[in-house]
Parts: sequence; structure tokens; C-alpha cells
Amino acid sequence: MQKILIIEDDNLVSLTLKAQLEKKGFEISQVFNGSAAIRKVISVNPDVILLDIGLPDKNGYDICKELRQFYQGGIIFLTAHESVEAEITSFGLGADDFVTKGAPFEVLYQRIKRLGVRPKKVDVSLTLSFEDIEFQPNNSDCYHLGKPIGLTQEEYELFYFIATKHGQVVSRQMILKVLKGADYNGIDRSIDIKVARIRSKLKRIGLPSKIIQSVRSKGYQFNYPVQ
Repeated sequence: MQKILIIEDDNLVSLTLKAQLEKKGFEISQVFNGSAAIRKVISVNPDVILLDIGLPDKNGYDICKELRQFYQGGIIFLTAHESVEAEITSFGLGADDFVTKGAPFEVLYQRIKRLGVRPKKVDVSLTLSFEDIEFQPNNSDCYHLGKPIGLTQEEYELFYFIATKHGQVVSRQMILKVLKGADYNGIDRSIDIKVARIRSKLKRIGLPSKIIQSVRSKGYQFNYPVQ
């Protein structure tokens, strides 16, 4: 999953952006002041940074200037400053884009995608094991004690992806974005239907269906060994 760091001192703006971007399938980190921004970039190593100009302790211009000494990822100034001078200054310091806070979220999302930063499809080419369960990419199936579950290709990719996030809740939005490149519209039940089929096949070979747990209003979680 690709990472975005939000450097923004307004809690409401930052949290709103975090929620919107997580629904698009990104992993989000936040920092709320300028003095901690550089350390956060080094520790997180994000794919793109959303950077406010008017930050406490150190402004966005200074941060951008410092970042460009070592950071090669995307930097988008996200700011209330709408002057031509602010935009020119931002690009002069090495920013990749400039978006005002009054712009619709979809504008920002398209700018992020334009930088080539979009949720990556899951790589299902690697063998994945959990005790006596093994995902075998060559066979596009999951095996328990050497016995295949009998998954279709789409069921295998879905089960594999949820398993790679072991211990984490995976939303329908994230699943659709990563596996299909689509957004969840709140109505589509295709993921739920596939999960139900996987659970049925798990039970058929003697495994508990709650290996895939439903987390109400959030999504699904891989749970093996079952707790």
C-alpha cells in the first residue's frame, strides 16, 4: 500500500483528508507542526507529501527546501494561500503541485494520481503461509494440510489480500481499489458474496469460517489461528 504524509496543523483538515484518502486505499501518516515534519518524513518515507504553508514553528516553504536536499518523492502544497506569488514560490522550491484547500477532494485525488501515486494491486505471486495454511500462487489456491480449498481465481486473490493484512481490518473500499481499481459505492455486495463463498469452502474442509471475521461497518479481518 502506498503512503501519504499529511503535514497540516489544522486537526479537522488533517483528519478529514486522512479519512478520505484511506477510503481510496492509501496508508496515511500525519504530523501537525513544522518542527517535527522532517523527522516524520525520514521515519515514514512516504510516496507523497501533502504540505501546508502556514505551519507553526517552521513554514512549509522552509520544509520543502530542506526536503528537496534528500527526498525525491512527490510534494503537493495544500494551502489556503491562493496568490500567484505563493504558487510560483512553491514550484521554485521544488514542489510538484499546488492545490488550494477550497478545491474539491476529487481534484486533489486526481493530482495525487497524476504523480503516479495510486494504490498498487496486490502481488499474489509469493507463497504465503500461516501454520498449516498455505497460499500457493502457482495453483491459485489455498491449502490446509495439503488439501486444496478449491478457490476460484477471484476468490483466491481476495482471500490472499485479506491474509496479507493479518491482524488489520480491510475495508471494502480498499479491497475494491486494490483488486479492481474501483471505488466502493456503498451498495456493491460482490465482496460480501465472495467472502461467503470462501467461508463455505473453508467449512467444507473442516476449517472455521471465522478465519475471515466481519468487522461491523468496517470490513474484514484475517484471523488465523482463530482466537
